[in-house]
Amino acid sequence: MFNEFRLKMLNREASSPKNMALDIIKHLNIKNGMVVGDLGSGGGFFSHEFSREVGGKGRVYAIDVNQKSLEYIAVNLEKDEIMNVRTVKANPNGMYLPENVDLFFLRNVFHHLSDPVEYFKSIKKFLKNSGKIAIVDYERKKFSFTGLFGHYTPRKVLLETMDKAGFYPLETYNFLPDQLFVIFGKKKD
Repeated sequence: MFNEFRLKMLNREASSPKNMALDIIKHLNIKNGMVVGDLGSGGGFFSHEFSREVGGKGRVYAIDVNQKSLEYIAVNLEKDEIMNVRTVKANPNGMYLPENVDLFFLRNVFHHLSDPVEYFKSIKKFLKNSGKIAIVDYERKKFSFTGLFGHYTPRKVLLETMDKAGFYPLETYNFLPDQLFVIFGKKKD
């Protein structure tokens, strides 16, 4: 019960106009037929929205470590008759995807990663050569929940981490209040 309530709240928060979800999606430039991995999919709001963008020929992977989240997403996908989204259980040792993706998307996930350099190195193998990683995360505000409890990522830390993991910044957006939004590409090996 609590978990379902929490997941509904996550979706409500993600879809709130103040969080500019539709603007984020527009800037991701998702095309019909693409494969998108929604890492840390939570309640599935973005996975659901991405399913429209990739169309019938595309695929979305809702990826999370929480089985209850994935079950919640699966129920809603079935209810809404969405056929192009698959749920994937991740674990501390990684995950398995049956195909390479065009875009990995992480919203408010980066600051939860215990070893982000290794994490991004490990998912690199699932990313197409032209693939991208989009990261949205809180920036520090001293007198806020995110600032007091460490739920943020300084821009410098994000850029350094992704550089060490083998990625470079392609696009940076500054329209989100209190959040950074950077899209990364793979460095050539």
